[in-house]
Amino acid sequence: MNSMKPARTITSHARKLQPPRQYTRFPYARVAKMWEQGRTISQIAHAIKRVDEQNPKDPHHSLRNFLHRMHKGYVDNKGRLVRLPYRVSPKLVRAGKQAGLRAWA
Repeated sequence: MNSMKPARTITSHARKLQPPRQYTRFPYARVAKMWEQGRTISQIAHAIKRVDEQNPKDPHHSLRNFLHRMHKGYVDNKGRLVRLPYRVSPKLVRAGKQAGLRAWA
């Protein structure tokens, strides 16, 4: 006469917990060195294996994000906060930022 279902028990069919994803450390020093040598974003991405095969429209998105952060400042091997230098004039960087803000608005 009891209309309640029995409590579920965990069986061997229960979904196994996956181990946490292992992230690879980003090689800041290596990227900075290649950037200084004048390598292209594509060359750097292939060298550090950061090419996204799943995204054919923008395979270098990950590296471009890291370069953006490195331009703002990153901690080098000695523990100092350093900025990755731009390869163009400050005037062109400023114009690009303003154009991006206009397109966003």
